[in-house]
Amino acid sequence: MSSVFFINFTTMNATRYFSIGSEAQNDLQLPDATCAPFHLILYRDPSQQILVANRMAHAVYELNGQSCSKTMTLRAGDTLSIGSQTINWMHIFGITEAEISLQEAQAENAAQENKGLRMQLIFIYLAVALVLFLIAFYI
Repeated sequence: MSSVFFINFTTMNATRYFSIGSEAQNDLQLPDATCAPFHLILYRDPSQQILVANRMAHAVYELNGQSCSKTMTLRAGDTLSIGSQTINWMHIFGITEAEISLQEAQAENAAQENKGLRMQLIFIYLAVALVLFLIAFYI
């Protein structure tokens, strides 16, 4: 019996979900003894981050050599595998390591900007509270 991997690459750049398992209904079929019928799902969220999650309770995967069973965000340079099979998740979604690094940097910049805006909002609330406190004593 030969081991043939089938990947449905039609419109991968627009794909949001990509299923991996030993059953033929998956986008990537892995005929491996360590692979469950519906093992993993890769998901691209609205912010373009790629997430990996197991589809069955006993289905584990390796992320950077560590055994995982919970939903994780994939980052530039991450290695995803099931048993001895390495999954090229960046190729599946048609993205490069540079694009992922750029997205991560943009997310970090947005988080820093939000932190600054939150601090400004706190100072505004404190100023309003101080003004209301002073007005209450002068009326």
